[in-house]
Amino acid sequence: MARRMAVMLLQGRKHTWAAQARGILLLLAAAWPLAGCAVPAQLNPGTLWREISGANFESRIAPPGLDLPSGNLAMVPARPDRPDPATRMSLDNALAADRAQSREPLALRTMGPARFIGPAPGMPNLPAAPPPPPNLSRAAPIPWTGPPAIAPGAVAPEPGQVPALPTPDLLGPPGTSPPPAPSL
Repeated sequence: MARRMAVMLLQGRKHTWAAQARGILLLLAAAWPLAGCAVPAQLNPGTLWREISGANFESRIAPPGLDLPSGNLAMVPARPDRPDPATRMSLDNALAADRAQSREPLALRTMGPARFIGPAPGMPNLPAAPPPPPNLSRAAPIPWTGPPAIAPGAVAPEPGQVPALPTPDLLGPPGTSPPPAPSL
């Protein structure tokens, strides 16, 4: 009876292995056309394993200041002493004057002492404004309507009148013919 059970188990296993092998082969046959496709770096198994295992962090350059000692509260300087009331009052007055000056329009402010006006020693003078546009002479107006311009003394041809043919000396040497027209 034990022998019979072993045979049944082995046959059942063969059947399961065969079904699994068939499924794997079908999966490989279906995935084979996708083998030529580009895979993003995030889906690459090697890159994915490096991200999961932390090996990716080991290959990076160490951040700056890693070799310096870490800070502690003993490195914090002591709190400064509070200045005397006269110094604080002078700072308050200076800040109030700056605030009042900042509320004035810029056009009303003065330039300061005359010694600061002008170019620095050794520096060329810079113009205060851009140069004016150049003065161009105006061209004669062109009329958009009217008869076409004709040279002085020339007579305009009458409509329908055919101009005369050029003289033989302008036509070229005798016996020459124009080149043949290209054939399409």
